[in-house]
Amino acid sequence: MAIREMEDLVQKGLERAVEMMALSAHNSIRFEGRNTIKMITVGNEEMESIAEFCFSLGDMSPLAARDGRHLIELIKEPCSLLIIGDKRRSYFNYDCGACGYRTCAELNRAETTESLTAHGPSCQFRNINMNIAASAAASIAWRLGLHCRVFSTFGFAALALEIIEDVDLVVSVSVSAAKKDPYFDRHKFWTQEYWEEIFNKEFPTYNRGFIGAVEE
Repeated sequence: MAIREMEDLVQKGLERAVEMMALSAHNSIRFEGRNTIKMITVGNEEMESIAEFCFSLGDMSPLAARDGRHLIELIKEPCSLLIIGDKRRSYFNYDCGACGYRTCAELNRAETTESLTAHGPSCQFRNINMNIAASAAASIAWRLGLHCRVFSTFGFAALALEIIEDVDLVVSVSVSAAKKDPYFDRHKFWTQEYWEEIFNKEFPTYNRGFIGAVEE
């Protein structure tokens, strides 16, 4: 009988797990039952590019820079990144007004505005569908015993670098088979003094609204 070492088992198991995550995201419940999301996985080379891009945003978004530094640490042990995207325009014809336009037709005629985090204006139901897919993928990762976290920063970096194409909205699901959960000690990249200095300026829902999307 062929003997397989733990390192090979873990790596192959991680690859199969990410495939199951993608399958769950693909089959997740969504408005109108229409699957329009796009998904890719990336390897270490692409993750290094994403990390460098996030780190380059240090002056604009220290939170993104912290996540970039964190990703460099993640790839030292088995990990993977599932990137999920969708288009911004509506096909629902709900005319709900949540996007800021009276009708879906008005939204669809609007000129695309590119920002750090996404291309807008966008249909809220396409955002919801995309994030339902990400939640479904993360749920499978948890059920399979993987360390997991959803990142918007890695998603918008993949969009900016055109690692994922033909989408306007992006989110990512990072999974790790590290020896301990790496997703709850990211503050090791900041001193307490630095954390206190920038928390109110950079943390979501505080005085800048989101992670560096609006410059001072």
